[in-house]
Amino acid sequence: MIRKPDAEVIIAGGGPAGSIAAYTLAVAGISVLLIEKSQFPRYKVCGGGLTHKILREIPFDISQVTGQPVHSIRFSCGFENVFTRTSAHPLLYCSMRDELDAFLLNEAVKAGTKVLFGEKVTGVAQENGLVEVETTSGKRYSRLVIGAEGAAGAVARAAGLRDHIMMGLAWEAELKPEESFLKEFKQTVFLDWGTFPGGYGWIFPKKDHISVGVGGPATLSKAMMSYYEGFLRSSGLSIDPGNAGNRGNLRKAESLSLRSWPIPVRIKNADFHKGNILITGDAAGLTDSLTGEGIYYAVRSGKLAAESCIRYLSGNPHAVQDYSAAVTEELMKELLEANRIKSLFNSFPMQIHNWVRTSDRVWEAFGKILRGERFYADVRRGFGKWKFLWGFTIGYSKLISRFREKRYLARVNRGDAKAQR
Repeated sequence: MIRKPDAEVIIAGGGPAGSIAAYTLAVAGISVLLIEKSQFPRYKVCGGGLTHKILREIPFDISQVTGQPVHSIRFSCGFENVFTRTSAHPLLYCSMRDELDAFLLNEAVKAGTKVLFGEKVTGVAQENGLVEVETTSGKRYSRLVIGAEGAAGAVARAAGLRDHIMMGLAWEAELKPEESFLKEFKQTVFLDWGTFPGGYGWIFPKKDHISVGVGGPATLSKAMMSYYEGFLRSSGLSIDPGNAGNRGNLRKAESLSLRSWPIPVRIKNADFHKGNILITGDAAGLTDSLTGEGIYYAVRSGKLAAESCIRYLSGNPHAVQDYSAAVTEELMKELLEANRIKSLFNSFPMQIHNWVRTSDRVWEAFGKILRGERFYADVRRGFGKWKFLWGFTIGYSKLISRFREKRYLARVNRGDAKAQR
């Protein structure tokens, strides 16, 4: 029996990767069916930091949902050695992911995308030139499928495209602090690093509340809530009304939510397609292991996937394979470099902390990387005539980093209270 496709391209997932892919395809006149398990707008556990390189990548104006501009970062290391550095130009913007994602998807719909809400993709299979997409309500067919449904998505698993992905974990809460806290830090991000091996804590300012989170290796998950509580106290906040008034300068904060989510990080190159199935964003493990940032890589991989689908449907039989090559060359080079620098930072956090505090050159470079004006590869070049030692330095750092994580975990398992310091 000859089946008629429900659409030329089916996309699983309506986050940034799926929405930008859908928009790009629809604008090109390709029929698109996007399947999303939730109803939009929906809550999304995410700091929501938007860098300038994300804004440059999105092909339409999103200024109404970019959120709070951030000019300052308040750094701490081991909950101590606190300092603040400020940039004349915004370093990033703190968006609300429910608003951002709904806006992006709406633009895809306006461009011609058809969306099915409340359906979940449970599997995919390829046969007779079509891709069969199994959902909770039945089967649908297309010539190509883009998996963009996140870390736990079924498309990547069913296609066997989950190799070389290391899982991290993050906890994040939405808190409503005292008005004085919001006013004082409305354009400031808090960042604690060097305390939790392989991870960090953050506070992002939002419209009328803050997002507070901690993240790191999933192997240290049992210690994350203790780290989260310590980070809150070190930031001058307490979610215990009775405790805040008895702890000097702690300010009260009402807890609105507290949730966890996985952070998939691909640590080796691999294919990002199989047959006519392509994977993007978190589904592909395209997350910066150093910062946990994934929105840029979701948006960029979504565009690359859509462009490859357009070329394939225009008669280029190699276009899908070219997608894997493009992700490897453009995105994975930067992500693998981030993973190397993470090892370096985990080994010498206080030294790097002090460099950011005392060196305008280092702070300027930090800001440029955050804004997307420079790349992680520039760090290696910054070694100058000593860059030939980069490989040795990274290898040595990886050994130290693994030792720190194992020692920290051993302390946690013993119930050592000092493990959080």
